[in-house]
Amino acid sequence: MSVYKTDRHFTDFVHLQVALPQIYQPLGWQPHQVSPHELEHYDRNHGIDYFFETPEGSVVSVQERFREQKYQHYNDFTLRYRRDFNRDVKQHPSEFFKIRANYMVYGIVNKPKINILQERNVSFLKYAVLDLAVFFGLFLEGRIKAKRGLDKSFVADGILVAPIKDNHDKSSSFLAFDVALLAQLFQDSRLIIKQQGFY
Repeated sequence: MSVYKTDRHFTDFVHLQVALPQIYQPLGWQPHQVSPHELEHYDRNHGIDYFFETPEGSVVSVQERFREQKYQHYNDFTLRYRRDFNRDVKQHPSEFFKIRANYMVYGIVNKPKINILQERNVSFLKYAVLDLAVFFGLFLEGRIKAKRGLDKSFVADGILVAPIKDNHDKSSSFLAFDVALLAQLFQDSRLIIKQQGFY
């Protein structure tokens, strides 16, 4: 099976079998149906994976990112940043610049990715639901910043400074934000609306 298909099976499985019962149902969020063609458009152009209806009757959009068990010791959530080696210059800015989802759902499960469809008792070791409007608002205010050359996030003068890291194959870079530090620094902002295991 190709890497893409393995990733797709893993992501779909975790969404259906783990995230729906363990995150969305407790929030009272019900799936809001859109056509596959529309969903593909939203995913490709706006970083939106799913839509949900809240108990208040609003329709909200979600970006999901799930990780397998081997990532359990990491305490951050990530956003793809740039693809500077892509031949298409338009593709250089990545997820961080295009995402329009209302919420990020980031989770790490208790099983490896391979053969996930045959696994039983899959659950989240960690997950966080982040309000992206609040998150990017803090960025615009200068209360969250990103910097190359760092190993992990730190706080300086009330500002969260997060690392810009390169993937091992150098195909792209990503930003890593420590969830516990975000919660500690911005506890009154409703940035993190639900979490487990990060702090």
